[in-house]
Amino acid sequence: MLKKSGFTLIELLIVVAIIGILASLILASVASARFKARDVGIQASLFEVRNAAEMSYSVDGNYEAVCDDVNHILSNSGEFKKVGDAVRNYNGSQDITCYESSDKQAYAVSSPLIYRAGKHWCVDSVGISKEESNPITESVCP
Repeated sequence: MLKKSGFTLIELLIVVAIIGILASLILASVASARFKARDVGIQASLFEVRNAAEMSYSVDGNYEAVCDDVNHILSNSGEFKKVGDAVRNYNGSQDITCYESSDKQAYAVSSPLIYRAGKHWCVDSVGISKEESNPITESVCP
């Protein structure tokens, strides 16, 4: 009697199914990591805005051009894109919010986050850099 060696069709199908399930789990976790990385990129870009604002303040003594500069700085960042006159993050849902005080001595900038939907990252002239539930409505982070 001859012994046949090899795999049956059922065994091969089971292996392919297991590999497919594992691949889908890995792809789901990679997508999640990509969105988390976008949030970190948004935070880093807003940190750049704060640095530029402080440099401007040290030269001019006020934050007069911060909101104008925000559009320029963020539209050149990898996490944002210019859409008309507004700057949006790459989820495209909302514009970046920027407020300057009437005396130009304070500012705040807020951007919606991608992974943590419904949350916003806010930086301001006081040095606050934190996550908020709502977008800003004045020249300080709540």
